[in-house]
Amino acid sequence: MNKSSEKDFFDSPSMITYILIGLLVVLIILSQSFAIQSHMEAGDIFRSIINHNSIYLVSLIYFILIRVKFGKKYFDYLNVIMFVFYLLTTFASLFTIFQSFGFDSILNLAFNVLITLYFGYSFFTSTVIGKDLRLSDSPLSEINNGQYYYLLIGIIAISLIVSLVSVNSFEDVVVHLLEAIYKFMFVRYVYLYKEYIERKELEASKEKTKKEEKTEEVKEDKTVKEEEKPKEVKRRGRPKKNKDEEALK
Repeated sequence: MNKSSEKDFFDSPSMITYILIGLLVVLIILSQSFAIQSHMEAGDIFRSIINHNSIYLVSLIYFILIRVKFGKKYFDYLNVIMFVFYLLTTFASLFTIFQSFGFDSILNLAFNVLITLYFGYSFFTSTVIGKDLRLSDSPLSEINNGQYYYLLIGIIAISLIVSLVSVNSFEDVVVHLLEAIYKFMFVRYVYLYKEYIERKELEASKEKTKKEEKTEEVKEDKTVKEEEKPKEVKRRGRPKKNKDEEALK
């Protein structure tokens, strides 16, 4: 087992964040390559970016903000915005099934539903919102962190295979591969955060147990010392006589 303090890139949340930012920038540029090659006006290209890459734009802003002081301060609020956006994306993918029903659209819906639940389960359980809603006791907690992770990885792999079978150009192959890598990295980021929270809660629980055990030991020591302490016995002597009585004698 490697005892080095350095982590692999897939175990380092900081490194994953930088990789995600780079992937999102490349994805946004590549997905708009057709619009740029068609000599569209700047306004049309900008509207195309917003319409077709809204999930990537929001994710890019999210990951850039959490790297700076402002984002770290309002981290929980950014997570709420991200969760709401993924929730809206899930509803959009639900309507997409009715427009173009297919295995690819079903997989996309399944991924969006699971990642939304997984995101909420990982980022809100230990917050005030999660405690008020009792997320730790909800059906979401019946599936553990590892199960969520591998289930989503399986969906990403199947979705990638289905997408690669249906594409006809090299550019589409590159875009689908990058999308799959982005999804994998995003799921890995959520997994590592939940793992960090669980480890933190476990350490807090152990610390609380140690304090309680220490308190019990102190109480027991006090009780034992009180039981072992010898009781003071009052000696009863003859009463002293007054000096007048002694003089009479």
